[in-house]
Amino acid sequence: MRSASPRYDWAACCACCMRAYAEGVSARHDARAYPCWAFSRSGEAPPPNWYNILVPYPTNWIEIDTAALRDNAQAIQAYIGAGRTLWAVVKADAYGHGAPIVVQALLRAGVSHFIVASLSEAIELREALKGQPFRLMTLYPPTTPAEWRTAAEYAVESVVDSLDGYRQACEVAKAFGRTLPVHLEIDTGMSRLGLTSEQIEPFLGALCPNAPVRWQSVFTHFACADSDAEFTREQLRRFLQDVERLQAAGFPRTPLHAAASAGMLTVAESMLDAVRCGLLLYGIAPTGLEAHPLCQVLKPVLRWRVRVISIRTIPKGQSVSYGARFRAERPTRVATLSVGYADGYPIGLTNLASVALHGTLVPQIGRVCMDMLMVDITDLPQTRVGDVATLIGRDGDAEVRVETLARLLGTTPHEITTRLGKRAHRGG
Repeated sequence: MRSASPRYDWAACCACCMRAYAEGVSARHDARAYPCWAFSRSGEAPPPNWYNILVPYPTNWIEIDTAALRDNAQAIQAYIGAGRTLWAVVKADAYGHGAPIVVQALLRAGVSHFIVASLSEAIELREALKGQPFRLMTLYPPTTPAEWRTAAEYAVESVVDSLDGYRQACEVAKAFGRTLPVHLEIDTGMSRLGLTSEQIEPFLGALCPNAPVRWQSVFTHFACADSDAEFTREQLRRFLQDVERLQAAGFPRTPLHAAASAGMLTVAESMLDAVRCGLLLYGIAPTGLEAHPLCQVLKPVLRWRVRVISIRTIPKGQSVSYGARFRAERPTRVATLSVGYADGYPIGLTNLASVALHGTLVPQIGRVCMDMLMVDITDLPQTRVGDVATLIGRDGDAEVRVETLARLLGTTPHEITTRLGKRAHRGG
């Protein structure tokens, strides 16, 4: 890591960040006055103790490797081909990684198309990155005229998934005096959002040639791309058939997209004009696809760290934490870490997971508490209060993978990272 430039007042910069976080929007300050390490374009590295400047007494923090993120984006673009558009999925605060940091890094990597779930997420992102041009799409279709108007004000591209939604978009566009950019969703098996095959004819019958909407794409969403390639191919067949019906009736020819992270790996033909990519961008493999060649070259972006706040030695037979679910089978040295399920560390990992400390994996012991968890450091006598442990990510030769934690819990990697709490301050 390069040292910070002496012309940068990092303490002032981070104090400004703190005020922005208190206002609820990341880095709203003027980057020209305070070239913040997380949001400036300077490329200057922060000082090694950046988290102690930003938050004087951090309980836990998340480090985002923006170089790895950019490398991942470039590897994915090479995999899908230069002729296809990469839509980066940054919903749920970029899967818990911090959307402003992630989008800023991806913009530098040449990515210009982004997807969030809600209008509120879109507004937060526009506010955090004011003045920076990029396309932004929401997955939730607007449900009120006010939502359509707000989307237009913030240059957000919305989804039309029903005839009523189309009519509402047209009414608002006419009243607003501008053409609205919209995407049409087709339901091919998710039974969640989108026009069904049976609804296409009524939809086509209601289309107006001069309607004040501009169709940006037509897309569908796969249900089982990581587990059932045949069903995924059937969904793709239905989608292309429905698109053919639309175009035969005069619907504009627009970009098509169906594949997300799992689909692009399991059903190559589902990579159409564009690909929606979330999990892979963050260097995390979809469940069951860890051995795919692309997953082998992608780099984890997130590292979650925490300090040791207490150390004690307990005798054989003594219990640890609530419920006495762990009893020492030998005299045991126990380290307490300042993180718990309130921060997003799942209580379900009790007595199952490992934590990286001094380049070694040590077992988590006792029930995970709201604000603390304990690990067995008997075999690490060098550990001291104040040492840094790694909950997710690499520490020397030891690594805790998101995929491993998800497997232990019987869930998806998405759930692990999107649950990471606000007490974990993020920086890149």
